[in-house]
Amino acid sequence: MSEVIALAGWPPEVIAYAMAKYSRSSMSIRESLIKITNEMAADFLEATYVGFGHKSIADNAQIPLGVEEVSEIVSFELEDEQLWNGQERSTRYQKKFDNYFVPNVVKNTPHENRFCAVANFLLDQHKKYSLLCFEALVKKYSKPEGMKDADYERTLRARAFDVSRYWLFNGITTSVGQITNARTLEGQICRMMASEYPEVVQIAEQMKKACQEKPFCPEGKDEPPVAPTLVKYTSPNGYLIRIRDLMKKVLKDLENYMYHGAYNNWTRHATLARPFPSIQHEIVAGLVYEATNMTMRDIQSFVNRMEHSEVNRIVREVLALRDKHDALPRAFAAGYGIQFDVCMDIGGRRDLHRHRNCIQLHQKFSVDRGFDVPGLVKEIGMQYDYETNMKVVAKMIKQLDGLFNSGDYLIPFAFRAGTLYKMDYRQAEYMTVLRSTSQGHFSYRQIVCEMDRQLRDVVPGLEKFSRVTPLEQEDIFKR
Repeated sequence: MSEVIALAGWPPEVIAYAMAKYSRSSMSIRESLIKITNEMAADFLEATYVGFGHKSIADNAQIPLGVEEVSEIVSFELEDEQLWNGQERSTRYQKKFDNYFVPNVVKNTPHENRFCAVANFLLDQHKKYSLLCFEALVKKYSKPEGMKDADYERTLRARAFDVSRYWLFNGITTSVGQITNARTLEGQICRMMASEYPEVVQIAEQMKKACQEKPFCPEGKDEPPVAPTLVKYTSPNGYLIRIRDLMKKVLKDLENYMYHGAYNNWTRHATLARPFPSIQHEIVAGLVYEATNMTMRDIQSFVNRMEHSEVNRIVREVLALRDKHDALPRAFAAGYGIQFDVCMDIGGRRDLHRHRNCIQLHQKFSVDRGFDVPGLVKEIGMQYDYETNMKVVAKMIKQLDGLFNSGDYLIPFAFRAGTLYKMDYRQAEYMTVLRSTSQGHFSYRQIVCEMDRQLRDVVPGLEKFSRVTPLEQEDIFKR
């Protein structure tokens, strides 16, 4: 007789072992769990998962972790997984911002005072613009009939925050709760251990340690570590490091192909990539995209003209660096028919980053691409103040270049960054419909509406079925 059995209270690694036994015995889940002890699970996983590389076993172990008081840079890295479930502490619901991360390389040095001065200035600007924008919105929009005073104020403060958040920066501390399977967690930790940010490396090491030590349990319970075996052998992903070093050499080799006068199209945009001559050309373009701050159109202007023998050589060099268990890098996720190169403010990119069903290739944080100026800033006559101070901040950030990316922590959310989104039509339609609704942030609404316009050119004849909310259709009190 068929039966469905809910399971609770079993350690993740015991669950993983019990599920694995379905393919290796005829025992029921009840029999498996009663028979298995923590020690037996550890022995089995050590031999089968670690020894024989049966990674699918780890898919059965769900590991919950809370990662607290980390920078926005860490939170971005944590969430940069396709198979990821979790929640970040939203900046929208925080009443005040007092804490920010100061890199260890800056602490107790002559740079610390300057770093903190910039950070405190940005927080002061955030408070100032929050008040100015709220007061401007109150003058512009009367309270609708029947709306409570508290709801009216809350909604307009949220709209004001949509503008003032442009002064928040990558060093602002946040917290992330995640639930991932152990295989995703292992890859996540290894990837983060290979980061160029020391803070990200440190958090990855703490995640590994947390999985091997006594967890936080309800009162009266004494649970074993959540994943003492499945993350036991995590170490920095050397393949990513080797690719990073190789691409520095490749970019020097490609200088003969590059037309250096073209690479200044750093305005805010969502641009469809052109077709590639081959899969190998697309892979090389993706590798170059991640290693530079060039637009995909500019990259294609020379990569698409490269000989097949040259692009094959680069692809072979990347593959030659691969060890037995290394997964191919994301740039090898080639063949998607819809690819949008999106250059937008960091704040908006954080929102679109949540669309994990597509492939995302990210470019590094930088102030070189300039910053966005929200329309409300212009309306209230603060454009000169806004632009002047953003430029001063950018100049001070550049002075911290070379200190292990420490200046990146001070980059305000207003500054732009690039991400290449590779997707099919279904995901493109989902993203544009969901992110175009009138209660959304104006930044990503503008981007996805532009994506939708270009999508109609690629897939003509479906306009009447579009569920995208036009940018002009706005309800200030929907939030």
